[in-house]
Amino acid sequence: MALQRATLTNVSARTPWSIEVMFNPTEYSITRGANYADQPVPGLSMPILQFLRGETQELEIELFLDSTNLAAPDPGQIPPMPPPGTVAPSQAPPQSKTNGMSVEFALTWIRKFIEIDGELHAPPVCRFDWGRVHFQGVMSSLKEKFQLFAEDGEVIRARLEVKFKSYQSAEVQQRELNLASPDRTRAETLREGETLQQLAARAYGDPSQWRVIAEANDIDRPRFVPVGMTLKIPAL
Repeated sequence: MALQRATLTNVSARTPWSIEVMFNPTEYSITRGANYADQPVPGLSMPILQFLRGETQELEIELFLDSTNLAAPDPGQIPPMPPPGTVAPSQAPPQSKTNGMSVEFALTWIRKFIEIDGELHAPPVCRFDWGRVHFQGVMSSLKEKFQLFAEDGEVIRARLEVKFKSYQSAEVQQRELNLASPDRTRAETLREGETLQQLAARAYGDPSQWRVIAEANDIDRPRFVPVGMTLKIPAL
């Protein structure tokens, strides 16, 4: 099986371009989370957990850059930085005194993922692809550690600690939410001694949403709702 290199792609560019990593990561981590709020309800031994929102996924990887085995070409033959396009170690022109992709050349392109794009007025959205791993987001952190240098001070070995935060536009998230979320409208019966606040806590996990129930059932006097009355519980 042929070696498949991980790539970083700028998907915000008018003409998306990508750069292959010099060496595939030895490990990576993805962090997922959800945000909940505690809603205390009188009479219960513990608060109700109310889901608020999902949290941004985070991808952390370490990239290793090394050009110690690259031979030095004639300095007069070093071409300028290429226009946006696919940039890979096998085809990228050198930017310093090495054939292939030098460390400083690779850094120049990788830094573009965290620098402000003049057209976007923000760093670009990028995608990390490696085999079955596909992660789209924005680069939130780039830590560069330089470990080896040429006689003239050129960096020839470095390690990068890179963090990404997942990104989806609001339009895409809303479209997926509408397709995945069923209608939660249903009916509930008010129990003996139960208030609209307690019913809201039971239905939504949030007693402050009692007004939603009152408005949906045209209730003007929430303290005088008769026990056993069936109430419509709308979707939030």
